[in-house]
Order: sequence, then C-alpha cells, then structure tokens
Amino acid sequence: MIAFFPEIYPDELLYSQIARYHNRSGYARYVYTVSDIYQNGKLVHPNVDFVNKYTPDAMNWITKNDTWENIVFEHTMYPAYIRFLPKQRRIDAVNGILSCEGNWKNLMCIPLLNELRYIKYCPECVKEDREKYGETYWHRLHQIPRIRICPEHRCFLENSEIPVSSKSSPGLYDAENNIPNELKTRICKNGTEIAFTQYVIDVMQEPIDLNISLPIGTFLHSNLKSEYICKSGLVRNISKLYEDYLEFYNDMPTMELSYMQKIFNNYRYDTYFILQISFLLRISIYEITHLPHETYIQENKILYMSLAKKHNLDYNIVADICDTVLKTTYVSRKTGPKQLLYEELDNQYLPQVKRIVRRILNNKGRPEKVSFAKVQKALNLPQKQIHKLPKCKTYIQRNIESQPEYWAREIEWAVNELIKENKPLNTSRIMKLTNMRLRDIEISVSYIQNQEIQELVRELLSYRDI
Repeated sequence: MIAFFPEIYPDELLYSQIARYHNRSGYARYVYTVSDIYQNGKLVHPNVDFVNKYTPDAMNWITKNDTWENIVFEHTMYPAYIRFLPKQRRIDAVNGILSCEGNWKNLMCIPLLNELRYIKYCPECVKEDREKYGETYWHRLHQIPRIRICPEHRCFLENSEIPVSSKSSPGLYDAENNIPNELKTRICKNGTEIAFTQYVIDVMQEPIDLNISLPIGTFLHSNLKSEYICKSGLVRNISKLYEDYLEFYNDMPTMELSYMQKIFNNYRYDTYFILQISFLLRISIYEITHLPHETYIQENKILYMSLAKKHNLDYNIVADICDTVLKTTYVSRKTGPKQLLYEELDNQYLPQVKRIVRRILNNKGRPEKVSFAKVQKALNLPQKQIHKLPKCKTYIQRNIESQPEYWAREIEWAVNELIKENKPLNTSRIMKLTNMRLRDIEISVSYIQNQEIQELVRELLSYRDI
C-alpha cells in the first residue's frame, strides 16, 4: 500500500511524478514499485508520454488534488497528438486514454521519427527548478515532437540518456538523478524558431473541442492568401506555397511537399507540420483552436464565387475583401454584431496576454519592456486590434512601466552583468551596456528595486567618472 506520494509540479509529466515516487520509496528493485503503481504485473513498461493502467490506490493518490481529466490534459502528451484528428477518431482516442482501455495509441497521430527519441530538458529550467524546488523534473512541454528549444529561455533543449521507446528496458528514471549538475546552455538565435515554438506551446495549452467537425485541411485551404489560389478559388498553387514554406522555416525541421499536399487533402494530421502551415499563414491561436463549422467555409466559398462572377472580379480579390470584413465585424454571417466578437476574443486572448506579459517581465536576460505592439505581435493580431479588447488592454496597461522604471531594470541588469564578468564598475560601462545617457541614469536611480545596487549606482554617480 502506498504510504506517501509526491505532489505533481507545474507542467510535469505524470511519468516524472511516478519516477520521483520510485526514487523516494527506497525500493531496491523496480518490480516493487510496479506492484504499487501498475495493474498489469511485473513487466510493465511505463509510458513516458501517456498513461498506463494504474492500481486503485495509485489512482487515488494521482487524483488527490485534481481530476483525472485535468491530469491527462495537463500532464501527458496527448494534447500534442489529437487536436487535428477527424472528429470520431479524436473522440475515441480521448475516451480510450481517459479509461486507460482500448487501442487508443493507434488512433493518435504519433510521428515516425528517423532516430531514437530521448527525454529532453532545458538547462536553464533545470537550474530554476533546483533553486525553487530543491530538485528538477521532466517538463511535459519540452517533449513535444520536433520542438528543439525552450522559448522562455531561448536556448536549445538537451537530450538526456533516457530513451522514449517501448523497446528499451522498463524502468522509472527521475530527472534529478539523470540530469548532470554541470550544465551548458546553447542559445538559439533563430527568431522564427523561437516565435513558432511559443505558438506551438500556446496552441497545445488551449482546450480541445471534441465536437469540431471541420477537417483541418479544409480550414487551412480557406485561409490561403491570394498568391496561392487560382482564379476559380478551387485550386491552390502548392508549389509556390511549399517554396515559401521552405524559405520561412530555414534550418528547422520541415515536411516533404507530398506530406503538405496530404494535409490539405485531409489525409495527414501531424500537429507540428499543421501548425507550421498555420503560423506561416498568420492564423491566430484563437482561430486554429476554434475552427468554424464546415458548412460556413463551404457557404462562403460559394458566395465568393457568385460575387466574383456577378461583378466580373477576380475571385481572390473578392475572397480577401470578404474575409477581412467578416473577421473584423462578425463572428460569422449568421451571428451578432462586432461587439460580440470582441467580447469573445477578449476572454479567449486574456490568458495568453497574461502569459506573454509575464514572459516579458521575467526574462532572465536583458530586460524587455511590455508594450501593446509587442503583445500584439506575439499573438499575431491585426494592427491595433488589441485596443478593442478591454480586458486585455487593461491588463497590458497595468504592466507598462514608465521610462525611468524600465531604465532602472536595465541599470540593475547591467550592474549584474559587469559583476558576473568581473569587470570594473563605473557609469561609463553602464552607459555603454544600456545605451543610456548619464542624465537617464540619474533620473532612474531611485526606481532601482535592489537597495544594494541602488546605493552602488548612487556612489558611482557621485564620482562623475564620464
């Protein structure tokens, strides 16, 4: 009988929580933990990404502080695989994983990778975990297939020595004892990859609507820009789209042309590649996670073709104008005025706005300043639309610093950088690092939060060493 069970950490894999239990249990052999946790006997192979069938005692501990549905959604990898599956297949996969019964793994779109996959970790997240919790753990979002970086720290993920494979020896391997103490951080300088990775993570954390019936290929086709569609509106210029796709995602994992064609024809459902197309077409997180009804897309296409023929206009021009009008004035042609749209968007975007603002303010590198433009760009929103979302606008305004407040954080960062690099401290070096004038430092010094640094800067100013 289980006498204790560690609480799960934010974004921790369920496998990781069980591995920490195994490490703390004091059992000499893995099979003893198996009898506590798993129903299927001594040779159970713990599933790193998903779930196994657990004993009633283990299930009681796992769901002690949350529902099983939330545990599965927030602490397993299934949201990374099922979002764009056909409706019935998606429902069957969710029901299977929630009941831990059936052939649910074959229902998911699990990509076939050409190399053995290992559990990944971010060196900077490991350092923060150890400082905050006294140990690190396996983060779920780091395990998304083909994701190579941690967007929070803008560094590359590293492979552990723990394989994610049913062919490896069964075992439970916690992160703390399988990630080295000496860590090297490799910074990613590809802005496109950083932005796209954040887009994938934000999509993964959005709720999944099991009742959406619109095929993802049909939706993506409806969002193609005019240069990718012929005059009839029915045929896409896939070669031109693929050329632009390869150029946009230079030095990143990409799909073959034939696979892209199959996505548009609703034959393939790989989340990573679908989101690459979506991000390239500047489809917002809200749009890609709240697909409209299929008849809405078909009715629009018929309407656009009719208008183009009636007025002797190019189909692409008509479609671009109509789509712009619909997106900025109505939820659909059959719903209420634009205010309904903005109220709904306001509620949908607010959690994402909060995450973006926190990420900006908690950046471990050089400080960044919160601004409407920066948040709007991160959300891929049309120009100035953020100002039409009152809750989002208010939250951003509360976190916009005055210039002296922002300069104060820049000064504090510069002082810490100089100390870290063991360089002499003087106002000239601070000015060079921050691109500030002496007058700017004088104005900002009283806003520095760290009292020791504030006193140090005041002392430096008294020397007038410029």
